Order: sequence, then structure tokens, then C-alpha cells
Amino acid sequence: MLPSANAESGQPHVLIYLVTSDTANLTQLCSNLGAQLSSTNPVVMTFQGKPQIAIVVNSQSEIDTRIVNSCDALIVALDGSSGVGRETFLLWQQARDQSLPRHFLATNTVHGRADFDELCAIAMRTMEPDLLIRYLPIDSDDESSLAGVYDLLTSEIQTGTAQNWITVSADPEHIAITSTAREELFDHLAYSGLDDATLANHRAGLPISVTKLESAWLHPDVVSITPIDSGVGSQVFSNWISNLTPVWIPSVVCEESTADVSSTSERLGIVITQEVARMWGSQNQEQLLMNLNGEAIQIDVELEKAAVVIASRLEPGATLRNANSTCELITPAF
Repeated sequence: MLPSANAESGQPHVLIYLVTSDTANLTQLCSNLGAQLSSTNPVVMTFQGKPQIAIVVNSQSEIDTRIVNSCDALIVALDGSSGVGRETFLLWQQARDQSLPRHFLATNTVHGRADFDELCAIAMRTMEPDLLIRYLPIDSDDESSLAGVYDLLTSEIQTGTAQNWITVSADPEHIAITSTAREELFDHLAYSGLDDATLANHRAGLPISVTKLESAWLHPDVVSITPIDSGVGSQVFSNWISNLTPVWIPSVVCEESTADVSSTSERLGIVITQEVARMWGSQNQEQLLMNLNGEAIQIDVELEKAAVVIASRLEPGATLRNANSTCELITPAF
């Protein structure tokens, strides 16, 4: 029987696709994001306190368009040491066409060939001309690493790690030298996310509430970049993924009834690649089977998280379900 439309499945299941350079240190990247490396082949990152969110990670040479076709957001890690390949440009354009939420990470900006400003310029020139920059990296005293980020919107400096985060007001000199960048950010947010009345006040030269601008910043169409070396942007990144909602939502068909998969409490999934399946519903102790052309096939699950299952010899398009289920998933068409 089809699950109730009122079924409670907790926080929405969100699957994110992250593409990084072929030379990236995945362990370090994971640490900088405040994540756990739950699987290494394929790479899957998860987060303590966010059990419904999972990130599948590929290098540029491993890009699989099937994953971006069935995820809820795309992240590209721009590497100051190795640059960006054509495959990543094409993938980003595909995500733009799908109106997926998108985000850039800036890595290796201290010792790489390109610093943060140069990575931002590359991103705007090749992938995202409307990129918004809110958080600027702050170098450590010896300029050998990053010590924190400066928030242009609130004029605050954030330092430390996710476990020991400190926020202080910036000094007047810091505010003065970044005033132009701050005004540009205010203008972009005003035109992209404010209501008509507030926008009219802005055009008239009246001050805008920072609270309203922060609300505009959360709009899913806003694309930004976060410096993450030394873990300085982990809190910023955590806030971004926490505001994501499902985009790729198959339908559940069961006994001639159809419903949105997000309403199910039953454990269901659809296979994306030979190793990755997208999942919904509450995890349970029952064995997952792959239903292929009416045949129930046993699978060896290597990793099971709320939003993703990693297994071998999967068949793309097949449904994963428990033995007593009769439901099928239908891929959404856009």
C-alpha cells in the first residue's frame, strides 16, 4: 500500500555532488569542510548532526553526469594549485541549465599559483558571471595559512574551527578598505532577493536592514564561494548545506497509486550508477533488494546512509526496496 502523504521522514534527504581536482587531498578536504569520510570508493562525505545529507565526491577525470542529473546541489572545489578542466565547465553549465543550487569552494589559495581573488575571477569569467562574494579569507600573522574569514555583510571576523568558533567585530580600517566590495554585495543582494518595497527604499538611498539582506542571501539562486583552507570556512559551508532542500524528487508508484517520494516512510531508492543509489525514507534493519524487471536481486551494501547507498554491480534505473515492498520509483523528467 502506498505510504501516507503525511508520513514523517524527518529532515529532507539531500544528495550533493562535489567535483574537485585530480590532485586534491580528499582527507584534508573532508577535514576542512568539517565532514567525515564515510566511503573512499566512491568517496562519500557525511556530517555529524546532519544525518540526512550526503556528498558524493568525484575528481575532474571521474565526472559522471548521471550524478548531477539526480542530485540536489553541485559544488565545485576550485584549486589554486591545479586549475579547472573543461569537463568541470561543462558540468557547471549543465547544473545551471537544471537550476540546481551551486557553490564554489576555494582551496590551496595560500601556497598555490592562484590566490582567492584569482579563483573568484576564474569562476566569474568561465562559469558564474553573477558570483557573489561575501566571505573573504584572512591570512595568519605569518601568512603561511588562513586564520579566518571576514563577513562583508555583517562586518564581522570569524576565526577558529566549527568546534571553537569566535566571531568579533572588524576594526574600522578593515571595514574601510573593503567598503567597495561590501557596497557591491549589498547592491547584488538588493536586486536579487529583496521585496519591491525594500528595493525601492534601496534605490532611494535609504539604508537596508542587514537582516533582510541575510534573508536574501539564503535564496537558492545565490551562488557564492567559500574559502576553506585550514577549515576557516567550515561554519559558512555548514550553514549553506543546512538550507538546501530536495530538487530531484522521483514519484512512488504502488498498487496504481502515485505520490511524491518525499512523503514516504518506507525505505526506497533508485540506482544512479553501478555503485551509487539515491535513497529516501527511514533506515531500518531489513535487507535491501534491487528490483529489476520484476526480479528481486540481492545486493552487497558497502555503505548505507539516509540519502545514499554504495554497493557493487547495481543496475541504473532499478528500484531498491525491502523484501515486503511492492513500490517502484519513477525518475522525474524536467
